[in-house]
Amino acid sequence: MTDLSLALFIAVETCSEPPYYPIVAAWTLPDGSIKSSLIIADDSWPPHLCYSDHICDETIDALGHSVKDVLLEMNVDLDASHVVGHADFSPAQGLEHLVDALDIELAFEVSTNQQDISELLGPNWRDELQDLSHETGLDLMQAEDQVRLMQRCWARASDEF
Repeated sequence: MTDLSLALFIAVETCSEPPYYPIVAAWTLPDGSIKSSLIIADDSWPPHLCYSDHICDETIDALGHSVKDVLLEMNVDLDASHVVGHADFSPAQGLEHLVDALDIELAFEVSTNQQDISELLGPNWRDELQDLSHETGLDLMQAEDQVRLMQRCWARASDEF
């Protein structure tokens, strides 16, 4: 059964060099599970960039999906939802590059507004995410871990209210 009161989060892991092209996207589904996808570089992106420090290009090519497929899947999964992410650990340009590659409209609303994040995760969310990262061993630089940490932070903050 879907819990419509769950907060939905998104994170885009990017290459370490500007202009921060996306290599992995992760998002919360309305049932609370997390979906992630490796992203194959779009033909319009520079071929000389190092896309990931921890995932080899061959793995991305073999297991990844096209930008179009990832965005279409997000649109289906998150249709008409309000999704929250932050740019502290994954540059906001990552999602913009996804959208720009196809020039399509997202079927969901993404907010990286600090006030929205604070309302969901609490006023000390940055410290909480760091603490949870250390407690769990999850890496804030990896998209799926980042979404999982935001979920845990949200659950903690929800218990306090």
